[in-house]
Amino acid sequence: MVGASFTDSERQAYDRDGYVVRSNVFSSNELATITRACEDLIADLVADRQEARRHRVGSYVFDPDLTHGTMIKWEGDSDVVHGIEPFAHLCDTLNECASDARLIDPMRDMVPSDTPVLFTEKLNLKRPEHGGANPLHQDYPYWVDVAEVPEEVATAMIFLDDSTLANGCLHVVPGSHQLGKWQTRADGDAFLANEIDTDAYPDVIPQPLEASAGTVVFFGPFLAHTSAPNTSARERRALLYSYQPPGRRHMLDVLRRLNKS
Repeated sequence: MVGASFTDSERQAYDRDGYVVRSNVFSSNELATITRACEDLIADLVADRQEARRHRVGSYVFDPDLTHGTMIKWEGDSDVVHGIEPFAHLCDTLNECASDARLIDPMRDMVPSDTPVLFTEKLNLKRPEHGGANPLHQDYPYWVDVAEVPEEVATAMIFLDDSTLANGCLHVVPGSHQLGKWQTRADGDAFLANEIDTDAYPDVIPQPLEASAGTVVFFGPFLAHTSAPNTSARERRALLYSYQPPGRRHMLDVLRRLNKS
């Protein structure tokens, strides 16, 4: 199964629930190499960052590093990194991971192309006792102005650490993709408007998706998902590779245009 297209049961699960979980996709040795590359990249990017470059929008604090073509997310006003996007162009190891058959083969069942390519990549961090929550959202609203066809983008999320309730595991709303775009917030700035208006869905209870390190979760742009803060003493790191059909712009193209403006 690993490295292959969806099985019939996985296809049924994807159509019904909006996501597929595969355990033990990456070995402990592979994860060690990937994690080391992530930590080295983060250290290089944040070594000389200045607080004055930070911008609070929605629920996040962004720091545009247009020189390197990436966006750094901080945990509020702290010096703890919440994530970076995109990153594949900055690290050979992480770029090679994106073309791994264990990610590409299932993507052929999710993206309308036999040769899916990257749209963007995110490294999400929930540092011990610092990692903050990610609000309930769908990816689609964040992508609608940057991806050429956002409904044809799908994501593979690789868990680099065991993901539990204590360290802020992913929570999903099974079947939420069947409703298309959910109602979003109207009580803040334009970026906050990408988040789901939870008041409009009082009966929705996201389900925890605890997973061991090396697990990959595959999901599309309309799956509603969230995660809680990391209240534990353990890391919760994850790589998210999002794919689309070839010939369309990458998130890096958007950042490069910003750098020229």
